[in-house]
Order: sequence, then C-alpha cells, then structure tokens
Amino acid sequence: MFTKYYKYYSNSNIKNKLAKLLKHISKHAFRQVVTLVLMLKSKDVPKFAKASIIGVLGYLICPIDLVPDFLPVGLVDDFAAIAILMAEISIYMTDEIKDKVDKIIKEF
Repeated sequence: MFTKYYKYYSNSNIKNKLAKLLKHISKHAFRQVVTLVLMLKSKDVPKFAKASIIGVLGYLICPIDLVPDFLPVGLVDDFAAIAILMAEISIYMTDEIKDKVDKIIKEF
C-alpha cells in the first residue's frame, strides 16, 4: 500500500520534517511520529511492521500528498495514516521504546 513512499524516507528527511511539524502539531501527534521512528529501529518489531512504518513516514515526508500539507487541514490524512498504523502495531511497543520517546520529547 505505501511502497511508493519508501523513496522519501530517510533519517535526515524525517528529522527535518519533525522540526517543521513541531510548530504545527500537538504533542500527542509528535509523540506518535517519534514512536514510529524508534519502532523502525527496534529489533523487536517485525519486518512487515517496519515496512508499514517506512511507508507511513515516507507519506508524511512526501511533498505530493492526498491533501497538500500547506492547506490548514493538510496534515489530517498524514496523521490518520499514522493513527491507524499505531493502532495496528502497538503490540510491538516496549518499555524501552517508551522511555526513549520520553527522552526525545523532553529534548525538543
């Protein structure tokens, strides 16, 4: 489903997008994105879940979007995809990931 967005994912792209997003999104939404990034790096998350994470994060970063990000409601589709994915893969969340997310959130 999200394989066409893989080419947009990179650590530098997601970091740049996070810095820009932080000005426009809630802490909860920011926490979800950081959680997905850390889950992507976790050895405890299966490959199929990581593929979905890359697709959703790639969609978030992608300049071409279902609803363009420059519109006032432009991030709705991005965060809908993130929320759906979080619901599906939350079983792979570990205490270690939660602790790392908390640490990163405090740094921003």
